[in-house]
Amino acid sequence: MQRTILLCSLVVLTLACQTQKSAKKPANNGKQNQTQVEAAPKLPPEFIEVASLEDRRSFGEGNKLLTWALTANDPALRGRSLLALGRIQDVAAADTLIKGLTDPDPGARSEAAFAIGLLGQSWSPIADDVKNKLTDALKATEAEEQDVGIKLVIIEALGRLASPAAVNLLVDRLTVPGDVQARAALSIGIAARTPGVTLPPKTFNALAGLIKKEMPPVARYGAAYALAQSKNPSARTWLLMCAGDDASEIRAICAKGLGDVGQDVDAVTLKKLLDDPDYRVAVEATKALAKLTNRCKGSACAALGALADLSLRVERLLRGDSAGGGQPLLMLAQTGLPMSGRPLLQSLRQELLNGVRQVQDARIRQDIANVECRIAAALDKQTGSPQEVLNCGGNLISEPQRLSMVLKELATVTAADPNKRAAEIGSFVFHNDARVKVAALEVLGETKSQTSIDKVRTQLLNADPVVAAYAASAAAKLGDKGSIATIRGLAMKAMTQVDIAPTVAEALANLDAKEAIPDLEQWLTSTNATIRNSAASALSRLKGTPVVAARVERPDDKVRPPSLPKEAHLLIKTEKGEFDVKLFTQESPLTALNMYTLARKNFFKGLTFHRVVPDFVAQGGDPRGDGEGGPGYTVRCEVNHRVYARGVVGMALSGKDTGGSQFFVTAAPQPHLDGKYTAFGEVVKGQEVVDALLEGDKIVEIRATP
Repeated sequence: MQRTILLCSLVVLTLACQTQKSAKKPANNGKQNQTQVEAAPKLPPEFIEVASLEDRRSFGEGNKLLTWALTANDPALRGRSLLALGRIQDVAAADTLIKGLTDPDPGARSEAAFAIGLLGQSWSPIADDVKNKLTDALKATEAEEQDVGIKLVIIEALGRLASPAAVNLLVDRLTVPGDVQARAALSIGIAARTPGVTLPPKTFNALAGLIKKEMPPVARYGAAYALAQSKNPSARTWLLMCAGDDASEIRAICAKGLGDVGQDVDAVTLKKLLDDPDYRVAVEATKALAKLTNRCKGSACAALGALADLSLRVERLLRGDSAGGGQPLLMLAQTGLPMSGRPLLQSLRQELLNGVRQVQDARIRQDIANVECRIAAALDKQTGSPQEVLNCGGNLISEPQRLSMVLKELATVTAADPNKRAAEIGSFVFHNDARVKVAALEVLGETKSQTSIDKVRTQLLNADPVVAAYAASAAAKLGDKGSIATIRGLAMKAMTQVDIAPTVAEALANLDAKEAIPDLEQWLTSTNATIRNSAASALSRLKGTPVVAARVERPDDKVRPPSLPKEAHLLIKTEKGEFDVKLFTQESPLTALNMYTLARKNFFKGLTFHRVVPDFVAQGGDPRGDGEGGPGYTVRCEVNHRVYARGVVGMALSGKDTGGSQFFVTAAPQPHLDGKYTAFGEVVKGQEVVDALLEGDKIVEIRATP
């Protein structure tokens, strides 16, 4: 995972925006003058109460929040109340939000439309009849609304609802010149990501008109995004066209789309992009070529031949360019190749091994070893056995990192001999590192074997609840009904542990454990939405009828924490340099304060960026190092009007209100995260450091200023 009426941020594209933004923001050396720090403005009592009700996920006594949203004298208070209702995501507020669309104040109407969009993409899916009702209201308002800025917010919300009527209106708006068609195209891309959504055939000819080079960058990007997200063969011709766009972020998204709908002959176009000056374009071209290679039939494969040019990226990595050299190679390894691509992977790996021996710079050698191990894991994925990673990295990559890396890859491929794989992987569940245990359990869960069942059962009572939850998941995949009693015991613990609740609930549902229905029904009273929603989903399957989790108010914290200075920053120092994050203290005050406070406690010192997906995000802040950890508590979501442009920092989640310490930084615009994940800061200096990050890179420290 944010909107303002400014098209520059609303449409997510930073092509034109970023130049202006960087020109307006002087470099920050991190040495703020304490006497000049501007304090955050104090809120009036009514606004504090709205924030408190939002924290509690409450409408208040006598439904005060619903009342204020429509009748408060202050239009700003009405707007803030409408935003709170959108964040709470309770369908009981639908009628209030619809009425808010007729508010005489433009700001309040805009917040009502934005809130409807938040409700439309609730973590707990809403019924089709509610979506259709919200869609009808937005359509009627959009037809009458004269304020273009509000029209854009309505069009954004329609993309999030993604109902058939919403999609049809968005397609119609592609013919309206200017900002409306650009936003409509982007919203079509968002809708296309929704399962079950099919774009009308007329969509593609309409988008083709926006992809032309004479159109503004925001229109071209919106069209490119919609074409790529459609994954429809009808988009291929236009994706080939925009792969040559002047703007690198458009070239990248078009190359990405060709990976889904392209043909082997398109390797000619994609090969040219492997040498693109923007590493992100090369990343997406690499991924697309790898996908085409995996679809190749017969011995001749132009896509595989084109990937040989990645030797040039190896040379860049050896010179210390971990973004331009390492990221495309990392993407190749993460995507993987069929056995026909094994000689290429072996050749690239050998070049990297030679580099480890020749390069003297310790940091560069670490990066080379990192990527080399990733390619070793890709080789092992081809054979289905962890062999190459056992001797990769030249002792520069730890054994737990190597093993968890390859085991996660093996979990995605079917074993030719399940018994052999179970015997080979089974011992790893006894490894002393939790990351390896968890990854091994994922493999065993996909390996139908009695040996797998026996090994998995040994971990169901593991003292580490995350390991135990993964064991429950594996047992369910193996159909081990003999483990139900033990998993039910784990379910009693999971009722208060949001980190494992979804996994345990799903395991019980997969085992058709109807005896666990009373256990899960107790979860429905939890104050955490993710725990309730997990129970409702599992109960729906176990009972055979839909179960909806009602909203449960959270406890009142009595006292809201003090506000941060308006110009609060986090200076994130890594082994590759430092980047400066300006916190969104007004839009996401609790999330910003949480991260600021953790930094002051040196919580992040020595942690890693455990997840790096090229041209997507670099994610860190997990004390476990496997993506399953946090600070021991959760913070509620504060979805706001900020969009996920390049360099925006967001809170990683496993469900609603599950934030903690894990954060991510975007490498490129990510419109599908908007309105879903709390954006709490942006990189104002040092984005090149973020670009250079690879999996396992350490956080030396994070300093909070002032």
